[in-house]
Amino acid sequence: MMSSKYSDQLVSILKMLKNIEEDLNLIQYSETEKKIYYTIACKNANDGSCCISDVIDESGFSRSTIYKTIKKFEQDKIVRMYQSSSDKREFNLVLAH
Repeated sequence: MMSSKYSDQLVSILKMLKNIEEDLNLIQYSETEKKIYYTIACKNANDGSCCISDVIDESGFSRSTIYKTIKKFEQDKIVRMYQSSSDKREFNLVLAH
């Protein structure tokens, strides 16, 4: 059984996450799309870069799902994709915010 303090902390964290999603304009996206966005954000923050292969490897979603979501993010101008200078077969991803 959850303690009252734990429940209160969990509710507070969920409210903060909702506020962040609103600030980043992510509310309209599915949970899968949000996870892909957060994977891109975390990979860029932790490693300084993120490519499509990283997102596929770390998110656990199919290549098709990743590509469709990235295209949607590009259309919505929240993620930019550009060809890697070190590997012409790869594309790097950056957040547009």
